Amino acid sequence: MAITSLKFFAFLAVIYLLYCLVPRQKRWFVLLGASLFFYVVCGSLRLFVVTLLQILVAYGAAIRTDKQQREGVSTKINTAGILTCLAVLFQIGALLYYKEMNFFVTNGNILLHLLGKESTLFLWQIVAPLGISYYTLSYIAYILDVYWGVVSPQRNFLKFCLFGIYFPIMISGPITRYQEIEQDLYAGNRADYQGFCFGLQRILWGLFKKLVIADHMAPIVQEIWSGDFYGWCVLIGVLGYAWQLYMDFSGCMDVVLGASELFGIRLPENFNTPLYATSLSEYWRRWHITLGAWVKDYVMYPILKTKGLQTRAKKWKKKYGKKMGKKMTTWIGLFFTWLVVGLWHGGAWTFVFGSGLFFFLMIVGGQILEPIGKWCIEKMHIPTQSFGWKLWQRIRTFVLFSASISFSWSASMKDGFRMWARCFKPTNLSSLLPLASRADWFLLVIGAVIVWLISYGKQKEDVRMYVAKKALPVRWILYLVLLFAVLICGVYGPGYDASSFIYGQF
Repeated sequence: MAITSLKFFAFLAVIYLLYCLVPRQKRWFVLLGASLFFYVVCGSLRLFVVTLLQILVAYGAAIRTDKQQREGVSTKINTAGILTCLAVLFQIGALLYYKEMNFFVTNGNILLHLLGKESTLFLWQIVAPLGISYYTLSYIAYILDVYWGVVSPQRNFLKFCLFGIYFPIMISGPITRYQEIEQDLYAGNRADYQGFCFGLQRILWGLFKKLVIADHMAPIVQEIWSGDFYGWCVLIGVLGYAWQLYMDFSGCMDVVLGASELFGIRLPENFNTPLYATSLSEYWRRWHITLGAWVKDYVMYPILKTKGLQTRAKKWKKKYGKKMGKKMTTWIGLFFTWLVVGLWHGGAWTFVFGSGLFFFLMIVGGQILEPIGKWCIEKMHIPTQSFGWKLWQRIRTFVLFSASISFSWSASMKDGFRMWARCFKPTNLSSLLPLASRADWFLLVIGAVIVWLISYGKQKEDVRMYVAKKALPVRWILYLVLLFAVLICGVYGPGYDASSFIYGQF
């Protein structure tokens, strides 16, 4: 049941109706039942056992850890810490088994071959539980937050199950933390008239980005990759893939957040107009925000706080100066952070290399070469606050981001490098025109302009609040235009798989 399908919206309407009819104190039961149904329909009842086991471990470990810390039992062994470590390792182990096992098997075979061994490890036929890449990170955050005293454990097991499998976030996130949605999830509130309208508007906007823009861009990008294209055509394909990914993922998030908003539950934002970022570090802060915040709090900071690294940092500060020593320490934390990001996205070296390339460009371009860049700006008397300079920074940032994720588009590292090698062969841009009809090209250009205008408006104020201030006829004209654009221009038909959100594969 894809979240862009009529079945999903019929399901959403029924659940919303039941949610409104049930007494406020019992409404969370409706969401729990809906989430269980959604999981079984979209996933597997057999694999739900795995998810349930992960929920039980997170639930039990958090309660036990909290109890031991409140009792304040003085022992030489930190039992609460050991229990927390075991619970976190269990969650990581489940994620690695279902998402990374064949990555380890493949590299194991390469290692055996290099050692001259004839034995071969066989690839495993593994089907991952629905949403394991997302909910596992939420469980790990919950376990650690309870141990650190950031949040109190949820003692009602069924309520914790709802947090663990809340249906809107099971496909592509966002990665939620318990304290972010605790109040809304169990309060039984439903959206008022404005909130209801805002939720529907956001769903419609997400469908526009996914069905009208991303899915029209997809066949063009695929044809450039698999076809005989060179030079600027390949570069346009790389930029096109990044644009498709942004429209696909952010469109999915709009549908998810809009659907949740109907129940009065506000989920954390995952995007903040990344097209307006002027550097790679800023782009990452605006892109997949919940993943970035998670790796920062649960990977990077714990690594930076380790005794070994702090000892090393003191030595570096004495040898290279306080500023450089601090930077070098931060780079080590960032290295492991981006390694985790790459592995999380997929069990392949293409994801690890792409993540590493982003890290390299961010460190080299944003920090190491920063003094040279400032010197050039001063010598050339460039007005850094001008529109032209800001536009150049945004274009440069998007191109570098597109280059870093281009390898995730490739089946292998070899294919990725071959693609970039094709960039240096001359070609005619007109060879791209037959890849789509004039209507499709026009639609993509208009769609890009609309997204740019909405992003520009969002820098000033909440776009939905801005629309809400307009007269009723103006609002309905906007709604109907967007609705008919989705119905008429959206990609449907035989062979179309509306469930194939790109980030749903991670």
